[in-house]
Amino acid sequence: MTEEEIYKNLNLDKDLLESALRLARQKDLILKKRLPDLLKGKTSAIKKSEPLENLALILLALPYTYEKYRQMQIDDSVFISTFSDIKIWCDNAFEQYGVKGLVNIRWIAKHLSLRIFRIGRLQYEFSRFAILPNAGIKNIISCPYRLGEKCITLHIPQGEKLDNALCRQSLEDATEFFSKYFPDYKYRCYTVITWLLNPELGEVLGKDSNIVKFGKMFTLLGRVSDSDMNERRVFGYKKDRKNYMPSNALQRYTLDRIKKEKPLYSYNGFLPKNKFTD
Repeated sequence: MTEEEIYKNLNLDKDLLESALRLARQKDLILKKRLPDLLKGKTSAIKKSEPLENLALILLALPYTYEKYRQMQIDDSVFISTFSDIKIWCDNAFEQYGVKGLVNIRWIAKHLSLRIFRIGRLQYEFSRFAILPNAGIKNIISCPYRLGEKCITLHIPQGEKLDNALCRQSLEDATEFFSKYFPDYKYRCYTVITWLLNPELGEVLGKDSNIVKFGKMFTLLGRVSDSDMNERRVFGYKKDRKNYMPSNALQRYTLDRIKKEKPLYSYNGFLPKNKFTD
């Protein structure tokens, strides 16, 4: 792909893209001094930059990361899918803060440094096995994985249905992807931390729910109170609780817990690497 094709495939708002590219040209020398750290996933020196400047810096970095993909012979479709996250987080920045550009540059830096890839429906990040609090001693003892061992953590990009067949296909394709392109990275499982694993959702949404089917793929370990994030995921950003009008079972369940001052939890789960490939 050419640079023009790289930027076009981001599907950003035309005015936003042009503004960021114009700023990148104006501050080319200043921004390029930050590229070496950014391409290594380091953002401590730039995380307080303005959102549009963050986006401009990301745009300057993309061709360098694409060249790494090309050298590794990773298909362009993976690159395009992985960096579709830029639009998601630009949209979030506007919805949450009313700003144009990118606020969460630390997250996108992981993509630039080849720590995160999107394979089909799900994202995958090189990680270490961890256990959240409240796991229960029986679960900890029976867990086949060691604390701190290499694993791959899943993330669920927003904006699409959590179709169970697509998730299973993604996991199957991801196992093949990492075996092919990162054969020296030895891992035994996938992990995830998300409210989607809440076991109570089976009664709330029913067994045919995509969310419930996704949760049942994993063995639960622990949980942690994550009320603010869970509330935003269900009701959106910058919504006034007084104006919540629940329109489905998930929103009614969430609002009921909020009114009763009960915490909303995120759960830690794992599944074996080859669960869908054996």
